[in-house]
Formats: sequence, C-alpha cells, structure tokens
Amino acid sequence: MQMHPEQITRALINEAFHSRRLVVGLFVALNAVTLVSGLQWPKVYTASTTILVDDRNIVQPLMSGAAVPTEVTDRSRNAREVIYGRKIMDQILENGGWLTSRSTPEEQERIIENVKKRTTIATVGRNIIRIEYRDDDPERAFRVTERFAELFIQESIAAKAAESGAAFEFIEKQTQEYHDKLARTEKEMKELRSSSLEARSGSDVELNTRLSALYLRIDTASQELREAEIKGVALEKQLSGEVEVIATATREGQYRTRIGELQSRLDTLRLSYHDAHPDIAQVKQQIRDLTDGIAAERERREQMKRDGRSEGDQSAMNNPIYQQLRRELSQNQLTIEGLKERISDAQQRLQQELGQGRLLHGVAERLAEATRDYEVNRDIYQDLLRRRENARVSMHLDRDKQGFTLKIQEPVTMPQSPSGPRFWHFVGGGILLGILVPMGLLFARLNFDPRIRVGSTISTRHKVLVAVVVPHLWSPKELKSLRWEFLLLTLAVGATVVTSVALSVLRIAKVL
Repeated sequence: MQMHPEQITRALINEAFHSRRLVVGLFVALNAVTLVSGLQWPKVYTASTTILVDDRNIVQPLMSGAAVPTEVTDRSRNAREVIYGRKIMDQILENGGWLTSRSTPEEQERIIENVKKRTTIATVGRNIIRIEYRDDDPERAFRVTERFAELFIQESIAAKAAESGAAFEFIEKQTQEYHDKLARTEKEMKELRSSSLEARSGSDVELNTRLSALYLRIDTASQELREAEIKGVALEKQLSGEVEVIATATREGQYRTRIGELQSRLDTLRLSYHDAHPDIAQVKQQIRDLTDGIAAERERREQMKRDGRSEGDQSAMNNPIYQQLRRELSQNQLTIEGLKERISDAQQRLQQELGQGRLLHGVAERLAEATRDYEVNRDIYQDLLRRRENARVSMHLDRDKQGFTLKIQEPVTMPQSPSGPRFWHFVGGGILLGILVPMGLLFARLNFDPRIRVGSTISTRHKVLVAVVVPHLWSPKELKSLRWEFLLLTLAVGATVVTSVALSVLRIAKVL
C-alpha cells in the first residue's frame, strides 16, 4: 500500500496508540535486557606502551664499513616471536600471578593462549612497536604490559649480542680453517720445489730450448748421414767401374798398342812393297790375330761378369786413382759411423730430456694447481680477516648497546577506566532500541497488513469518492479507562528511564 510520508507518520501514531501496551512492553523489556547486559558486561582495562627501535645513532656513521648492522624488516613479527616465546611467557605468568605450585602444564598452556589473545603487538610507523594488553584487573594489565616491554627489550638486545657473537665465532673458525689450508698448501709447494729443483721459473723455456737443439742436431746429422750414404754408394760404383777400366786397359791396351805398332810398320812396308809381299802379309796376319785377341778378351770379360768373378784387383791396387777412391770410401765410411753415433747419442739425450720434461711437467702442473689453490685461499683468507674485524667491531657495538637501541618512548600508565562499551552506552542503546524496535515492527505491519487505515486509499484503489471519514467516538467510561491506562504506561516508561539514569549515576560513582 503506497502512502505519503505524512500518511505514514499518522498511521504509525495511530498503530502505536492502538498497540500502546505492546509498544511500552517492548520498550521496558528491551531497556531491562540492555541494563542487565550492561551490569553483567565485564570491565576490560587496556594498558599500552610504545618502544622505539633506534638503529641509527651517532656511532653508525663513524663505523660505516666496519660494522654490519642488522636490518629489521618486519618489527612487529619479530616482536611477536620474541614476546610469545616460552621464556618470556613463563615470566609473565609469574608476574601476573597466574603461576602457582598447583598449576598443571595444561592450565599454563591455556592461560598462555588467553594472554596471547588479549595481547596486541603492532608496528606504528617505521621504528615504533606498540604493545597493548587487556585485562579485567587494571593493576595486572599495567604490570603485564610493563613486564612485556622490559623483557622484550632485554631479549632483543641479548639476541642481537648473541647473534653478533655467533657471527664472530663462525668467521673466526672459518679464518682459522683457511689459515691451516694456507699452511698446508705452502708446505706442499715447498716439498714440490725441493723434490724437483728444475721446477723453477723459466724451466719450460730452457727445456724447450734444449729439445729444439737436440731435434735440430738429429735432423742435421740425419741429413749428413743420408748424404754420406749416397756418397758411399757413388764411390763404390766408381771403384767397380775403375777396376773394369784398369782390367780392360791392361790387356786390350797392350793389344791395341801392338796393333798400332803393326799398323805403322804395315804403312811403312807398303811404301816399299806390294800387299802380296810376305812381310806385309805377315804384318796383316799379326794385326788380325791381335784383333781376334781383343774380341776374345772382351768375350772372356763378359763371361767372367756373368760368372760373378772380377779381375784386375792386383792391377787396380797399383792404380793411383783406385787408391784415391778407396781412401775416400774409407773416410766416408768413418763419417757414416760417426754420424750414426752422433744420432744415437742425440736420441738418447732426447729421450732423457723428454723424460725429464714429463717429470717437470707433472711437478709443474701440481705446483701450478697448488699455487692456484694458495692464491684462492689467500684471497678468501684476507677477506675473512677483514670480515672478522668487522664482526669484532659489531660485537663490541652490540655489547656496549651502541649499534641497536631499544627504548621505551611512551611508558605504560595505570588504566583508570575500562575500555570498550561503557554502561551509559548500554543505557542509551536500550532507550534507542526501545523506540526503534516497536516502530519498526509497526511499520512492517503497515506494509504487510492489507486492512485500510487511510480514507484516500479507497479513492485510489476503487476509484470511489470518499465523502467523509467518521472518527471513533469514545464513551465517558472508555475515556476514563484510557486515561488510567495512559497514566500507568507513562509511569512504566518513566520508571524505566529513571532506573536507567540512576544506575548510570551509580556506575559512574563506582558504587556498582
């Protein structure tokens, strides 16, 4: 049913009048419930403190590069981990009076969980940590919060100092280990140099020079040996040819000399006689005999070559050319033997040098590896020495509380009033609910109840003009009864309000 705001207001007043008992009853009941709830609502006292984390002070610029400060990225999480640790929580239980000789471990764990739920740790800004604790006892809230701050500062500083000390001890241990490694490497390098004196700087160059000289010497001697062998073969061929020449010269030469003499005699005789002269015929016969002798000599020499025999050795021995060739061949043979000996000696020395080179290379490789290890370990050792001194300075700073400072910026104060909803909040809420809830119910009934309460509704819904609206007429007896009822209802509402105000005054005066 659609109504204007003025119509809705009149309808609500009319409904409230007709349902006055229900409205007043709901008002009184809701106020009673809120008053009882306010009286029973536990008082919670909250105590808080803030801690300033100061990790930038006058010492840090002076110690820049020498000390290593600890970065705190999530201070609230770190604070919770420290505060909620069992070591601090046991002291809190004792300080708060919860820890007794009859407390079982299960009860202690339950109390610790309750304390954690009532404790709030948050980061305010970048370097401020806020610790807040709620309790029904204001004095205990004050003590617990104050103790939380004290223990957190003590544990944080102690943990930072312990961390710096542990870092220094670790670096000190690593430094000693690398020092021992350097000592062992130096000893190994000394033993390697002592075992092979050749393993020194420049030994590879000297070895390569000697090997190159030996290779060159072997190549030169081999070349000379090949030349001497070729010369020897040539001399042997010359000697064989000279023997044949000498053998031929001894017989054929005699034959040819004789033939020449006979030919001269024949020419002389022909100057005086005819060819038929017996002397000329005799000379001719001698020339033919000598010519046949030369042919026979050649045949005999060929036959001896085929048989593998030689001749003319004795004649050759007396020949000076043959003697010269024999001397050159003998000298060449001595040269060949000397060259072979030189090559063999050079090859033996080459093998010795190669063996020495392999030994030298093995020692050099181990020495180079040991040198690399030594250099790497030396660099790490020097870096560890610097880090150790930095860690020492950091440890001294933390021990003297100069590198990382925690101080209470806002000290905890004794809570004077409970936090959370006050009693007057319940009183005001009860009065407000006592008005709004009945009005809401009446408004809902107006929307869901189909009965007509306004005359204009008939005109709107049925298109019928309404001439007049006849109001309800009260009899004198009904009016008297209505007055008494209004009086009683007003007294109920007034009594409820007076009771709420009185209880509020008593609560403020701390009587209740």
